[in-house]
Order: sequence, then C-alpha cells, then structure tokens
Amino acid sequence: MRFFYRWGGHLSATLIRIRARFDGDLDQYVLYLTFLLAELAETMNAEAGAVRPARGMNALSVSEITGIPRESARRKLLLLAANGYLHRDEEGLFTLGDRYGLDAFFSELKPLFWDAVRLPR
Repeated sequence: MRFFYRWGGHLSATLIRIRARFDGDLDQYVLYLTFLLAELAETMNAEAGAVRPARGMNALSVSEITGIPRESARRKLLLLAANGYLHRDEEGLFTLGDRYGLDAFFSELKPLFWDAVRLPR
C-alpha cells in the first residue's frame, strides 16, 4: 500500500509539472504524446531496418486517436505548432517539433519509474 501511495504522489507531482508546461491543458499533452509515440515508433522501425518516410497527421486523425473532439484538437494542435512543440506543413499535416523531445519526455517521467518509487527493504 505504501508503494502505491508513494507512486501516486510522484504521479500527481509529475502531472502538475506537465500541466504547467502545456499552459494548464493536459489535452495538449495527450495530443503531443500522440506525435511523440509516433516518432518513437518510427525510430524503432528504423533501427529494425524498416525505414519509412515520416508522415504527418491531420486534426481529424489525431482527434480519432485521442477521443478529443476534432475542433478542439485542431485548435490545440495549432497552439502546439505556434509554441514549437509541433510543425505544420503546407498541406496542414502536423509532425513532431523540436521543443520537447524524447529525452525531455523520459526525464520528466523519471519519478514514475521503479527505481524512484521503490521502498527500501
């Protein structure tokens, strides 16, 4: 029980930090996470020898993936692009930006990993 209490404390502190990073909007983080995971999948495929050209996603696709209504997703994707988290190409497709990459993502989640929350024996 103490483990879950401790982990829950780390989870809430992590979500508070992430929420602040995304202007108090965790939906923006969920949208951004969709692109981050797509980038991670592309990296893993490339390491396995399955190189594919990077593809962007439109607001409708991201809306369907996340369950966030399309118009809300579109507005938030534009905000993420304006803040450098995403890029938007001339066709209106979004791809991962340079502002907050995999290293920063995992660093921010580090308090949730086993070594950070395990109880001493």
